[in-house]
Formats: sequence, structure tokens, C-alpha cells
Amino acid sequence: MSKFLLPFKEGSRQSSVFSPAAMLTAAVAAGVVITVQVSPLIVASLIVLMIIAGTLAHTRWRVVFSLAARFEFVILFWILLEPFLYGSTVIMSIPTPLGPLNVYSEGVVMGLLLGLRMFALLILFLTVLSHMTLSDFINALRTLHVPTVIIGSLMIMLRYIPLFLEERSRMQEAQFLRGFQQGTRWSRIKSLGYLVGSTIDRAFDRSIVVYDAMALRGFGLGNPHRVRDIRIIDSLLVLVLVGLLIAVNSVLPPLLDVIVSWSMQLV
Repeated sequence: MSKFLLPFKEGSRQSSVFSPAAMLTAAVAAGVVITVQVSPLIVASLIVLMIIAGTLAHTRWRVVFSLAARFEFVILFWILLEPFLYGSTVIMSIPTPLGPLNVYSEGVVMGLLLGLRMFALLILFLTVLSHMTLSDFINALRTLHVPTVIIGSLMIMLRYIPLFLEERSRMQEAQFLRGFQQGTRWSRIKSLGYLVGSTIDRAFDRSIVVYDAMALRGFGLGNPHRVRDIRIIDSLLVLVLVGLLIAVNSVLPPLLDVIVSWSMQLV
């Protein structure tokens, strides 16, 4: 689905071994495990494990990483800003006209931890969604009893944000061809404001038309035949999550200590 923000697979058949609802639930549980970690090395290890598991599952990494790259600025923002805001141990001082700008060691660790957490969560959910079709995703939300209003709002948002950006780019290119960059600063501000307002207004009108069409087709009236897409093999995901918890709490910390001490001896 090139017109959606999420990396859905093309087609309508279910091709994954596990049910989409179980995959989403397992992703949320794994996300909680990642969120509570306080060691950057453990989070980095979990990212490596996800990449290995995704490679074995034939994940379309080109699609996943291309979407993840769009959030690169947010991740880098926390990594680069946190060392200047948090901590008490100064490791570097940068002179500025307003006074020295201190870099704290605790902030470096915290920024790295937050960046790795966000990247791990992003990779986790994009990888899971890349193994679903759009119909799989909708059925999973229905199986998990997500309200229909939320499902409809989510699908409209995912559908129209890319169209909104594409239309804005076309209008901006048309303005440049008409000499937008050669005008005065005030005229460029007015033209840019008209561009943003016109794009939002057209996108809003289009979304209303689409929602009205969905409502006329019975959307939001409830589905008497709720989807129950749960498979026996989904119980294997529970074992995987239990193994992940054991690895995070018992196996990874001593293993990383051995690797770090061995690396320090080599250096």
C-alpha cells in the first residue's frame, strides 16, 4: 500500500503463520518490555535480535527502514539534545556568547537510551505491520474489540496524510514555476499561508465526502459477525514472550558483561 503510512503487504490473503490480532498483541507486550529497559546495551541487543528474527521471517527491510528513516529527526533530536539538559557530571564545556554550554555524561546515556528505545519500538511495529495486509490489520482491530469509530478515523488518517503531503508538494511546485521564490518576503509568506490553508481545506472536504460515503454503506452501524481470527499456533507467541522476558532479565545482562569485559581487554 504505497498510499498508506504503514508498510502493509499488497493483496487480501492472509499469508502469515500467526493471526494478525495475536501479532499486534505480542508487539504491544514486547513494546512494554522494551520501554522499561534502562540499559542501552540491552535495548541495542533487542534491536539486533529483532533484525535477526525479521530476516528469518523474510521481512521487507527496504520498506521498513525507508519508513523508519522519516522519523530519524525525532530520534536524533533526543540523542543530541538530552546531553545538554540532563545530568550533573560535566564531561565537556562549550563556550557560547550566553555562557558555557555543558555536556553531561548522564545526559549522553539518557539520550542514547531514549533514541534506542524509540528506534526499537519503531522497528518492532513496522516489522509486524509489514507482515499484514490492510484487511488483516482491520480484522485484527475488530478482533481486539477496537471501537468502529476509532478504526474509521485511523484508516482515514492513514489514507489522507500521504495525499495531503503529495498535494502540498504539487501546489508548491506550481508556485515555484510561477515565480514564488522571486517575490518579496511578505508575498512569499502570504502565498505559503494560502498554500497551507487551501490544502487543509481541500483535504478536509474530501475526508467528509469519503466518511459520508462510508456511512451510507453501513459503516459504524456495527458488525453482527465479529471477526474471531485466533489460531492455535498463536500460543507459540506466548512462549516467545516468556523467553524474551527470561533473556532480558537473566541471560542478556551477564552475557553483555562478559562481552564488554572481553572487549576492554582487547583494547
